[in-house]
Amino acid sequence: MDLIINPTSEVKGIVEAPPSKSYTHRYLFLALLSNGTTKILNPLISGDTEATFEAVISLGADGDWTQIMSRGRPKIRRKTINCRRSGTTCRFTTALATLPNEFVLIDGDNQLRRRPMKDLIIALENLGIKIASRNYKLPIKILGGKISRDYVDIRGDKSSQYISALIFLGTKTGLTINVIGEPVSKEYIDLTIKCITEAGGKIKRDEYRYFEVEETDFKGGVLRVPGDYSSAAFLMAAGALGGYIEIKGLVKNDIQPDKRFIKILEDAGAEVAWKRDALRVNRGKIEAFEVDLRDSPDLLPITSILASFANGKTIIKGIEHTRYKESDRVTSMKYNLMRMGIKVEELKDKLIIYGGRPSAGIFKSFKDHRVAMAMTVAALFLNKTSMVTNIDIIRDSYPNFIRDINSIGGKVVEI
Repeated sequence: MDLIINPTSEVKGIVEAPPSKSYTHRYLFLALLSNGTTKILNPLISGDTEATFEAVISLGADGDWTQIMSRGRPKIRRKTINCRRSGTTCRFTTALATLPNEFVLIDGDNQLRRRPMKDLIIALENLGIKIASRNYKLPIKILGGKISRDYVDIRGDKSSQYISALIFLGTKTGLTINVIGEPVSKEYIDLTIKCITEAGGKIKRDEYRYFEVEETDFKGGVLRVPGDYSSAAFLMAAGALGGYIEIKGLVKNDIQPDKRFIKILEDAGAEVAWKRDALRVNRGKIEAFEVDLRDSPDLLPITSILASFANGKTIIKGIEHTRYKESDRVTSMKYNLMRMGIKVEELKDKLIIYGGRPSAGIFKSFKDHRVAMAMTVAALFLNKTSMVTNIDIIRDSYPNFIRDINSIGGKVVEI
């Protein structure tokens, strides 16, 4: 499916932020590891979180989106678990599927099969788990084996999800995790720890160098998912580039890493303020800026769009690890920005974008939901009708994106 986007003179309105995908993933895995019934209020139901829901059912939980029942420890109910396109599902499931000491196959679609798993697999093997894979990528076979150590080393320079996965594992085994080097996306580790400790888990840490996780018997309870800053960033950018928008459902003091986009907008010249329970963004004169996205890789696509409309040279750095996402987001965004007539310099860990007056065109999603949404936002403010191809994957994180964009004045049609 493709999108046709007709330009609009202004966007304005009030939108409810979709529920957080990151919280929903973590709460579903907490429900699996809890003894009793867990109610998850306001979950995000999307392609990626459906993959996690199916994974926790495959690992022994019962129930539906309103409540999940578990006995507090995974058991293999299905010998094959399909993680679809979700990296979080894949990494967390792989770690927790080692607990029953049984065979299970972890797989996903072709896009997920390309994403790195090596450091996590090596860490699990060092703990005593037998794993078979080709080139340390999906599909992988967990052949069994009991965890025989309470200490493991892990690299986090490709993905912080490896560390979060081991922290979840440690809540059932007790585990000290030693991190080699500086991890990327560090604040997602903080989010994992927040979810676990609020449920009763105990974790000692030395910044991001090591984590000492105590074995925990979680109890079922009620968990409420807040609004998603990652998805709301696309709405914020639309307001900053073309009008006025209020976004409800976000928690002002949340620790979601992509809350950083508020500061990026302010640095670029947009007007951003909290108005009672809503975040308000007004169009401003967008100027060039410099930002490091090492801890917020999901913001690269929409930050690149903001830069393309800015006056001057914008530098976006700390982005090498975004090459291992649903697409190589560095080259994906360079391709699309150049299709808009924007000059872009691509380095290993950096994009230099010379903003100006982007032009309409036909843009590629690269089967990456955040690239697809970013290009749709850009196309709202171009000089004539544009197209974004292969946008079905938007459902992975923001199923109501097109509806919400049209509700604020967008002219977006699916074909």
